[in-house]
Amino acid sequence: MMVESDLAQALQHFVSQSPWDSRRLLAAVRRQSAARLRDTGAVWAIHDGAFPKKGQHSVGVHRQFARSVGRKLNCQVGVFVSQIGPNGFYPLAARLYLPGAWLKENGKLVEKTIPEESRKPTSKAEIALSLISELLDDGEEPRPIVAEAGYSASEEFANGLASRGLTVAEDAEDRIAVVLRRIEWLKGELGLDHFEGRTWHGWHHHVGLVFTAYYFLANGDPTADSPPFTSLPR
Repeated sequence: MMVESDLAQALQHFVSQSPWDSRRLLAAVRRQSAARLRDTGAVWAIHDGAFPKKGQHSVGVHRQFARSVGRKLNCQVGVFVSQIGPNGFYPLAARLYLPGAWLKENGKLVEKTIPEESRKPTSKAEIALSLISELLDDGEEPRPIVAEAGYSASEEFANGLASRGLTVAEDAEDRIAVVLRRIEWLKGELGLDHFEGRTWHGWHHHVGLVFTAYYFLANGDPTADSPPFTSLPR
C-alpha cells in the first residue's frame, strides 16, 4: 500500500524527472477540444508569461524584463501561444525562454539537463515562430495573429509570419489584455506559477498539466451553444 509520502515523491518524480513529452500531451488535448477550437473569429495571441522566483537555481531564472509587469525582476519567462475568440480562451503551447547570459553562466547544467536543440541562445520571436510551426504541423487551423509589442515590433517575427502565410489581426492591444487576464487566472486558480521544481522538463510538464486541467474545466459540453467557463474574468 502506497503511503502519502511515497505518493508525493512519485508525483514529484512524474512532474520533474519523467521523460514524457508535454508537447504530445497538449497535442492530444487540443484534438479532444477540436470542436471548441474551430472558432470563427478567433485569433492566436503571442505573449510572455512571467514566473517570479526568489532563488537562482531553477532553469532559466535571471533578472530580466517581464512585459506582463512592466519591469525587471528575478524570474523565468515563458513564450506562450493562446487562442482567444467567441468560444473563449484556450492556451495552446508554451516554451521556456533561456536568456543568453543564463546559458553562458550555467554551461554544465545546460549540457546535463537542457535538450540539445534548446541549448543555443534563441530569441523569443524565434521561439514563438517555432511554436506556431508546431501547431501548424499538428494540423491546427491557422489563425490571424496578435502579439505583445516586443514581438509585433520584431522584423524577424513579421517575416516569419509572412513566410508561413499568416496575417496580423487588428485590436491587438485589447485582445492581448484579455489573454493576460486569463493567464493571471490560471496562476491564481490552477497554480500555473506555483511549480517549485528546477528542471527544464519539470517546467514544461507542470505547464502542460495546468493547461490540461484548464481544458478539462473549460470544455463542458462541446455541443452547447454558450461559451465555456463563463466565470473567467472578462
